[in-house]
Amino acid sequence: MSLKNKILELLPVLAQDIIISFYGYKLIKQRYGDDYYQYRESILTQSAKSSAELLSEQNQLLDDFVRYAYKNSTFYHLLYEQVNFEQPITVASLAELPIVTKELLRTNLDNVYTIECRHGISSFTGGTTGKSLQVVFTKKDAQKRMAYLDAYKLSLGIDPFESKKATFSGREFTRGWATPFSNKFWRNNWSYKQRLYSTFDMTEKNLPFYVQDLNRYKPEVLNGFVSAIFQLAKFIEQKQLALTFQVKAIFTTSETLLPFHRELIEKIFKCPVYNQYASAEGAPFVTQCVAGNLHYNTDTGVIETLETDAGTEMLVTSFTTHGTPLIRYKIGDLIKFKSGECSCGSLHPLVESIDGRQVEFLISKQFGHVSLSHLADVIKGLPNCVVNVQFQQHKVDLIEVLLNVDKKLYDQKAEDKIAEALTHRFGKATQFIFKLVDNIPKESSGKFSLIKNFIK
Repeated sequence: MSLKNKILELLPVLAQDIIISFYGYKLIKQRYGDDYYQYRESILTQSAKSSAELLSEQNQLLDDFVRYAYKNSTFYHLLYEQVNFEQPITVASLAELPIVTKELLRTNLDNVYTIECRHGISSFTGGTTGKSLQVVFTKKDAQKRMAYLDAYKLSLGIDPFESKKATFSGREFTRGWATPFSNKFWRNNWSYKQRLYSTFDMTEKNLPFYVQDLNRYKPEVLNGFVSAIFQLAKFIEQKQLALTFQVKAIFTTSETLLPFHRELIEKIFKCPVYNQYASAEGAPFVTQCVAGNLHYNTDTGVIETLETDAGTEMLVTSFTTHGTPLIRYKIGDLIKFKSGECSCGSLHPLVESIDGRQVEFLISKQFGHVSLSHLADVIKGLPNCVVNVQFQQHKVDLIEVLLNVDKKLYDQKAEDKIAEALTHRFGKATQFIFKLVDNIPKESSGKFSLIKNFIK
């Protein structure tokens, strides 16, 4: 934890709220300038475009962006020495350019930047692959990304400024000596009508305080990590707690949203869950429309596919990364497209699913990769006595199953049911060891990992 955060946690809660709100005000001034409002208005007022118009627009944005990177980035200037710029760079010709891996980007980052870090807005990747990156956005691009996201929410009837928001993401402001006495695992950003809830403190003992405060606060929008909102929903269901507020929409971020997540969250909060993808690096936007379909928004970048052992992996080129250009960047996330047109009227390509990082799999000696999606039915079918679970693998033929359970209800029958479901997916060559734990720790980012593969 930084010195700034250590000092912050020693202050009274009210003082923390004031400081966080002041910082929130600074972010608003930074993110919501003239470029934001101009771009948001252009998105909201534009008419629906044909497939040909979308492709023409995408090709023009792509050509401009690649030429910008070649001219302003030392790394890309050297990388594209052999590229013929006499012809336009198009989606069809993009495959002629070299692929940029995460390691290649990381080791050349200083030469990739087109601006000094102090002149831009930095974003730090989560490091699910163990390799964090500092991506620097130009101020204009940062505002354009916020404008695109807010225009999307406005199209769903959600005003990002007027709605009261409850946000569940990786915050450490309640990690300290004051927490056990106050039982306030949240802080306020009054500037943005936002209450920030700590995901680190979401334990069985503390979750009643979360529900009580949500009932007092009555948010209109929930957003944040899938795992945190799902954990909250599962707790409410298990304890049969009543909610005295009605949420209009839930926006999940940062983690893979699986069908069993959506089913329970929508059941408990009685509102739609909207999935979205953009990444901390600044990938093109994939957003869920009012008809419930995911769309790859071609005016924000290009998504190509690459077949790997883990599945269909994305190569991303993002038009809003002028500070740290991403061109044919092997981001490590998996995607599945689907054919057809959407009833919402948009002709942006349809996406069946984004399955998350390629490291989100375990290994079966008999069947090969077992992804998080393959484990969905196991997790969905867990006995009601199971509060939380994590699957860890250190050896090919051995899976450790960490279980946080209600010990009054847990018995051998429940364990046998889980073992049977796992054997069906991993085969009889895999052994399962069950460990009962009081709590399963979150990652340093505040996220929760359902599976941890230590052998890959």
